[in-house]
Amino acid sequence: MDLTGGRSPFRRARDVAAVALPLAVWAAGAALVASWRPELPMPVAVHWGTDGADGFAAPLRTVLLTGIVPALGSLGTALVLRARRVAAPERRLAAGSATGISVFCVGLVVGSVAGQRGLVDPAAAPSPTLATLVAGLLAVLAGAAAARLLPGTPPGAARASSAPPETAPRLPVAPGERAVWSGRATMEPVGLAALGTGGLVLGGLVLIGTAPPALLLAPALLLAVGLLFGSARVWVDERGLTVRSPLGRPAWQVPLADIAEATVVDVRPLREFGGWGYRVGRDGRRAVVLRGGAAVEVVQGDGRRFAVTVPGARQAAALLNTLATRQRT
Repeated sequence: MDLTGGRSPFRRARDVAAVALPLAVWAAGAALVASWRPELPMPVAVHWGTDGADGFAAPLRTVLLTGIVPALGSLGTALVLRARRVAAPERRLAAGSATGISVFCVGLVVGSVAGQRGLVDPAAAPSPTLATLVAGLLAVLAGAAAARLLPGTPPGAARASSAPPETAPRLPVAPGERAVWSGRATMEPVGLAALGTGGLVLGGLVLIGTAPPALLLAPALLLAVGLLFGSARVWVDERGLTVRSPLGRPAWQVPLADIAEATVVDVRPLREFGGWGYRVGRDGRRAVVLRGGAAVEVVQGDGRRFAVTVPGARQAAALLNTLATRQRT
């Protein structure tokens, strides 16, 4: 699979490194577990309930099966880097996510196995809670490093060279008059219900003893996702289009100078983006999708598109076109 697309040798090497990182993490973990085999019980504990270890398997088989996740991560990263429609931020997101998830999965297995070195009875294996926390921290750090491995968007690359077309909707704003539009987008009930149900199911599995206590981190993570992506404030002003979560981060902004045109589109979350939250569609479109229906979508000077579902999308798009026209005339 050619990832280069005519890029420089240095850029090519960074792309190859980003693709190889998930598999390299898995290979390092497998080698480490293999070196510990003389010190490990046979089999090792791989599952813990409320009364301790209750699931066992061969150590190398466990880490080898974990290789499915890094393999999929490397494949996904390769496909994203090969696609020409995917912009630099999404390339970074794909590479960072693939490496981070691989580090977490491999780190969790390696960490739980490490705690069993020198044991005779695998049933006495300690809980992997500490391994889970360490693997999570390492995953964040490794994911951030992998994302930074790839280049970002060059300054000014998305700058629009002309005003929005005459057919684009506009609002009547007097010369010199300052206009600001603001709206709030909230996640539709089905999305919130999916998050809540997932958290309850995972918490219930821990309480009845069919899942390890470390899995209690998952409901907390889902709650954090709900807080970050359950609603968003949207602004349109001389800065451009700004979308910010209730906690202030994450936030997205498309500068007014980069907006070639603003339109209103109808968004279907599952069909077009596979769910809710910050999403990247199959066509490379980026979007903050909190509900189905009208969304303001901006086309940047380099052809990239960004959308956010929000009530009053038509007024927001019209004001963006008006402000962009004023800036360039």
